[in-house]
Parts: sequence; C-alpha cells; structure tokens
Amino acid sequence: MGLFDNLRVATKITTESISKAATNAVNTVVTASKETAKINSLKTELTAINGELDAAYKQIGEKFVEYVLTTNEMPGINVENILKLMEPKLEKKKELEIELIEIEKRLKDQVIIQEKAQLENEFRQQKETLDKAIAMDIISQEEYNSKIEQFRRKIDNFEAIRNVKKQHELGIISYDELHMKLRELS
Repeated sequence: MGLFDNLRVATKITTESISKAATNAVNTVVTASKETAKINSLKTELTAINGELDAAYKQIGEKFVEYVLTTNEMPGINVENILKLMEPKLEKKKELEIELIEIEKRLKDQVIIQEKAQLENEFRQQKETLDKAIAMDIISQEEYNSKIEQFRRKIDNFEAIRNVKKQHELGIISYDELHMKLRELS
C-alpha cells in the first residue's frame, strides 16, 4: 500500500506543479501582451510628436534661410513663437521616452525572473532524479554531489551566463568565446 500512497502523492505534487506553471505562464503572457500594447502605443505617440517637431524645425530653418537670402546677414531671427509651441512637445517626448524605457526594463526583468524560475524548476527535477538514483545505488555519492554542484553553479551564475549569451547575440563575442566563458561559469 505504501507504493500506491507514494505514487498518489507524487502525482498530486506533479499535478500541482504543472498547474502552477501553467497559471504562471498565462499570467506572464497576459502581462507581456499588455506591456507590448503599451510600448506600441508609446512608440506611435513618439512618432507623431517627432513629426510635429520636424515640421517646427523645418519652419525655423525656412525662416533662417529666408532671412539670410533677403538681408545677406547672419544675425538671429525671431522663432520664439515656434519654440513656445515646441517646448511642451519636447517635454512630452522626454516623458514618453522615459516611460518606454521603464516598460521595456520591466519586461526584461519579467523574462529574467521567468528564466530563473524555469532553471530552478529544472534543478528540482534533476535533484529528484538524482535522489532516486542514489537511493537505488545507481550513482555514487561523489557523482551525486558533482551533479548537484554543477546545477548549483548554473543557478549561482545565472546572471553572468545570461549576459555572456547576450554578448554573443549582439556580436560582442565569438561563438568560441561564448563556449569558453560558459564552460568557466558552468
């Protein structure tokens, strides 16, 4: 009867883990899609403001060129009215850019948290497998400790490993450098 109880408990734990993982995945997707929609909205608004600013810059340039051609002088021209119109747009542009950076940073942080949780879940699964293997005398304590230490290093060096992979994606380091650095961190 103990075997069936153990199977029932293991099945319940597995079902709960799968349920939690599915719920977390759905929540992450919903949050990410809301953030992505907000990013797209901000980018659209920034594009509109940039278009208005470009028109103002063009007017200033036209006034300057017109003045220079008419007077053959290079003194200042009066563009205060245009600058007054531009000032709130420049402020709004700066606010939108700051908000956009914050949202993108939050999304990046969510991805990092999700990746780290996935790695920790893999560690738990691997540990369960190793615990079974050592209980059944399939591996030695030394092999067990070595494998556990290897996984712990991956978790401990998660940020560094992620940064090295990003460096390779951005072309900062070569494929060989990537693997050399990953070996050092793993």
